Amino acid sequence: MKKYKRTFREDLRMIKRALKLIETNTPHFLLHTYLYSFFSTAIFVITNYLTASIVDELTGNRDIKKILFLLLMYAAEIILHIFQDNSWRKIRTFNLISSKWEEVLLNSKSFSMDYPNMEDPLMRAKRQLITDSRSSGGLGRLMMELSSFFIGINQIVMCSVISMELFFRHPEKTLSGFEKFIDSPGLTVAFFMFVALCALGEYKVNSKYNRLGNIKIKSNSMIERLLHYYLDDYIDDSKACKDIHIFNQKKLIRNSSDKIYGDWINGCKELHSLFRKKNNRYNLFYVLTTAATYLFVALKTYIGAFGLGGFIKYQFCIARIVDAAESISGAITALRTNNDYLETFFEYLDTPTEMHYGTIPTEKRMDNKYDIEFHNVSFKYPNTENYAIRNLNLKFRVGDRIAVVGMNGSGKTTMIKLLCRLYDPTEGYITLNGIDIQKYDYEDYLKLFSVVFQDFKLFSFSVGENVAASVDYDEEKVWSSLEKAGMLERVKAMPKGLKTPVYKDFEEDGVEISGGEAQKLAIARALYKDAAFVILDEPTASLDPIAEHEIYSRFNDMVKDKTAVYISHRLSSCRFCDRILVFDNGQLIQDGSHENLLENPNGKYSELWNAQAQYYAENKA
Repeated sequence: MKKYKRTFREDLRMIKRALKLIETNTPHFLLHTYLYSFFSTAIFVITNYLTASIVDELTGNRDIKKILFLLLMYAAEIILHIFQDNSWRKIRTFNLISSKWEEVLLNSKSFSMDYPNMEDPLMRAKRQLITDSRSSGGLGRLMMELSSFFIGINQIVMCSVISMELFFRHPEKTLSGFEKFIDSPGLTVAFFMFVALCALGEYKVNSKYNRLGNIKIKSNSMIERLLHYYLDDYIDDSKACKDIHIFNQKKLIRNSSDKIYGDWINGCKELHSLFRKKNNRYNLFYVLTTAATYLFVALKTYIGAFGLGGFIKYQFCIARIVDAAESISGAITALRTNNDYLETFFEYLDTPTEMHYGTIPTEKRMDNKYDIEFHNVSFKYPNTENYAIRNLNLKFRVGDRIAVVGMNGSGKTTMIKLLCRLYDPTEGYITLNGIDIQKYDYEDYLKLFSVVFQDFKLFSFSVGENVAASVDYDEEKVWSSLEKAGMLERVKAMPKGLKTPVYKDFEEDGVEISGGEAQKLAIARALYKDAAFVILDEPTASLDPIAEHEIYSRFNDMVKDKTAVYISHRLSSCRFCDRILVFDNGQLIQDGSHENLLENPNGKYSELWNAQAQYYAENKA
């Protein structure tokens, strides 16, 4: 989080925007925040006023009826307490809602964000920064500080009205020279000016050190997150335990965590030193203000301007004004510091949609006749100068069985991302049945593709929900997809069948599945979607060549009349395909059948094939 360098007006605009956002989700929040602060202050002020009046009566006329009436007035506070508690419960509810709703807003933005932004490391870092700073900032922090601000304002207004009596309360007796000086308006004005200057000093001290403290807290929170990773996340990860023991990582982890722990301790000491300096300076102003208040009110009491009750009342009110000034200064500083968080938060929510989303619906064809063609397509990833794809001209025909091969970084997966419109070409264009794919409705276009990526993701939902990618699903269709993927018997043996949770993150009766079983569930998910184009992007890379070949061969029979694309480093697994596309350095350099490509002994495919075949030949021997 950066230090704020915004103007006060810019800070107000940001707070105003945040409040509008809060009001859309939690209506009347501001009203109840103000009501709570009003009732809280009113209760304190009325209690003090009644106490002072009773003391005056007990030390003065001692009218029992008036004393009983004043005591009865205490009961009226019950009504104020009821109103206060009602507003407090609503504020608490608003705060609980906001903490989750804030995350929902961020997730909603992530879901609607262009895929290039979702994959952008800078954007992911911004999202992580928002998450890391949640403990010291956010909409909830804004609500809390506004409550403190309103309480301070109400205290100053109410107590100032009562304290103004000091200008007009004079003793009835004849005063001597020094007593006249005490009762003079000039001394009263000088006293309030002195209190105001002390309050200004407190504000500057709070503003400076709270800002520095927040910066240090945020810096220390990043170190704390690293420490938490070593001491909790990594060691608690069951998958990491094997590596810790096998590779004797204990010393590595201990040394790293000890260094980070030392940095964290030093940060805590610096923070403690910072707030000690703040408290020393703040306490100086506080003591001066308190001493001046007691002295001034005591002197006014001494000359008979008012009684002991007045001393209690005015001393309380002036002390409350001083405390309120400190509360307001702290709230303003905290609100402006919280704007550092809000600025990043709104930057994330305001991330523009830059990809073109068309409006033409894709034609619904029972025969899956969808021809896609790349027209001189070149592409480079954002913030890079190197082309991942260059001058690609390629046509996918209906019913094709296509294998895509090549070395790492040759452009295979990038081509798939362009095909699925996760990215748009930097140069050239892609057409579906002769129409630029950017003119099609985006969501409608994506329905044409089922893709199993190498880094596919299963969630800790039920088996049925993972396969259907939906809460509501066709059970018969799910079972059929599982059978085709070779996962039928495994799921039938699970405790709850399709309702069995995958993994144990949320449910104790969840089932931990192997990597191969996870791959089969991912393939079942692709089959369930029943899309016109089916793509396997190295999802079986962790399997041995024979197992991979079996899955691909079986999958080839499943897709029937659909267009299927297989990406694999193992060329032997793709021999059944009609076409093999060979990529190298971002370019399509060969296109043909297995037999045709091997006829060119100097071609890249022959080079790759022979490089892999020799190991299997040696193993066989």
